[in-house]
Amino acid sequence: MADYDNTDKGAAFRPFETQSLILQGKVDSNGNEIKTVLVKDITRDGKVLIEVYEKIGVLFENDKRGNENAPDYTGPFQHRRIAAWKRVKDGKPYMTFAVSDAQQKESQTSNSLPDDDIPF
Repeated sequence: MADYDNTDKGAAFRPFETQSLILQGKVDSNGNEIKTVLVKDITRDGKVLIEVYEKIGVLFENDKRGNENAPDYTGPFQHRRIAAWKRVKDGKPYMTFAVSDAQQKESQTSNSLPDDDIPF
Protein backbone atom coordinates (compact mmCIF):
# COMPACT_ATOMS: atom_id res chain seq x y z
CA MET A 1 0.00 0.00 0.00
CA ALA A 2 1.38 3.42 -0.96
CA ASP A 3 2.00 5.97 1.78
CA TYR A 4 -0.38 8.92 1.78
CA ASP A 5 1.44 12.21 1.15
CA ASN A 6 -0.05 14.94 3.32
CA THR A 7 2.73 17.46 2.66
CA ASP A 8 1.37 21.03 2.79
CA LYS A 9 -2.10 19.80 3.80
CA GLY A 10 -3.95 19.55 7.09
CA ALA A 11 -7.25 19.59 8.94
CA ALA A 12 -8.67 20.94 12.19
CA PHE A 13 -11.56 19.64 14.25
CA ARG A 14 -13.55 20.68 17.29
CA PRO A 15 -11.59 20.36 20.54
CA PHE A 16 -12.01 17.25 22.66
CA GLU A 17 -14.48 17.60 25.52
CA THR A 18 -11.55 17.57 27.95
CA GLN A 19 -9.88 20.56 26.28
CA SER A 20 -10.52 24.21 27.09
CA LEU A 21 -8.84 27.46 26.11
CA ILE A 22 -7.87 29.06 29.40
CA LEU A 23 -5.50 31.97 28.65
CA GLN A 24 -3.86 33.90 25.84
CA GLY A 25 -0.91 36.25 25.88
CA LYS A 26 2.72 36.81 24.94
CA VAL A 27 6.00 35.23 26.03
CA ASP A 28 9.46 36.71 25.50
CA SER A 29 12.03 34.14 24.41
CA ASN A 30 15.55 35.52 23.93
CA GLY A 31 14.13 38.91 22.97
CA ASN A 32 11.55 37.48 20.58
CA GLU A 33 7.90 38.11 21.44
CA ILE A 34 5.75 35.02 20.87
CA LYS A 35 1.94 35.14 20.91
CA THR A 36 0.62 32.10 22.78
CA VAL A 37 -2.56 30.43 23.94
CA LEU A 38 -2.87 27.94 26.79
CA VAL A 39 -5.17 24.94 26.50
CA LYS A 40 -6.05 22.88 29.55
CA ASP A 41 -6.47 19.15 28.97
CA ILE A 42 -6.59 15.87 30.88
CA THR A 43 -4.42 12.87 30.03
CA ARG A 44 -5.77 9.33 29.81
CA ASP A 45 -4.35 8.82 33.32
CA GLY A 46 -6.46 11.73 34.62
CA LYS A 47 -3.53 14.14 35.04
CA VAL A 48 -4.22 17.79 34.27
CA LEU A 49 -1.86 19.45 31.81
CA ILE A 50 -1.65 22.79 30.06
CA GLU A 51 -0.47 22.83 26.46
CA VAL A 52 1.28 25.99 25.20
CA TYR A 53 0.58 26.88 21.57
CA GLU A 54 2.47 29.44 19.49
CA LYS A 55 0.80 31.62 16.86
CA ILE A 56 2.16 30.59 13.46
CA GLY A 57 -0.38 32.14 11.12
CA VAL A 58 -3.69 33.88 10.72
CA LEU A 59 -6.75 33.27 8.56
CA PHE A 60 -8.91 36.02 7.07
CA GLU A 61 -12.34 35.48 5.55
CA ASN A 62 -11.91 35.19 1.78
CA ASP A 63 -14.08 36.98 -0.78
CA LYS A 64 -14.92 34.02 -3.00
CA ARG A 65 -16.30 36.28 -5.76
CA GLY A 66 -18.80 33.65 -6.86
CA ASN A 67 -16.25 30.82 -6.99
CA GLU A 68 -17.58 28.17 -4.59
CA ASN A 69 -14.34 26.17 -4.91
CA ALA A 70 -12.25 29.09 -3.61
CA PRO A 71 -11.05 28.83 0.00
CA ASP A 72 -13.28 30.20 2.75
CA TYR A 73 -10.22 31.70 4.50
CA THR A 74 -6.67 32.62 3.49
CA GLY A 75 -3.70 34.24 5.17
CA PRO A 76 0.01 34.28 5.99
CA PHE A 77 1.52 31.14 7.54
CA GLN A 78 5.20 30.85 8.57
CA HIS A 79 6.50 32.92 5.61
CA ARG A 80 4.12 31.00 3.34
CA ARG A 81 0.36 31.09 2.66
CA ILE A 82 -2.46 29.01 4.08
CA ALA A 83 -5.92 28.44 2.60
CA ALA A 84 -8.81 26.87 4.53
CA TRP A 85 -12.13 25.37 3.52
CA LYS A 86 -15.05 24.81 5.92
CA ARG A 87 -16.43 21.27 5.82
CA VAL A 88 -19.05 19.17 7.64
CA LYS A 89 -18.98 15.38 8.04
CA ASP A 90 -21.54 13.43 10.03
CA GLY A 91 -22.93 16.76 11.26
CA LYS A 92 -19.54 17.80 12.69
CA PRO A 93 -17.78 20.90 11.35
CA TYR A 94 -14.07 20.88 10.54
CA MET A 95 -11.64 22.68 8.22
CA THR A 96 -9.15 21.47 5.66
CA PHE A 97 -5.94 23.35 4.89
CA ALA A 98 -3.53 23.79 2.01
CA VAL A 99 -0.16 25.50 2.50
CA SER A 100 1.72 27.02 -0.41
CA ASP A 101 4.59 29.36 -1.13
CA ALA A 102 3.64 33.02 -1.01
CA GLN A 103 3.19 34.53 -4.44
CA GLN A 104 5.70 37.24 -5.22
CA LYS A 105 4.25 40.55 -6.35
CA GLU A 106 5.94 42.19 -9.31
CA SER A 107 8.20 44.93 -8.04
CA GLN A 108 7.69 46.96 -11.20
CA THR A 109 4.87 47.22 -13.70
CA SER A 110 5.65 46.91 -17.38
CA ASN A 111 5.17 50.69 -17.82
CA SER A 112 7.71 51.74 -15.18
CA LEU A 113 11.34 52.58 -15.78
CA PRO A 114 14.22 51.06 -13.84
CA ASP A 115 15.61 53.45 -11.21
CA ASP A 116 18.78 54.15 -13.21
CA ASP A 117 16.77 55.37 -16.24
CA ILE A 118 14.90 58.10 -14.38
CA PRO A 119 16.01 61.38 -16.02
CA PHE A 120 16.26 63.47 -12.82
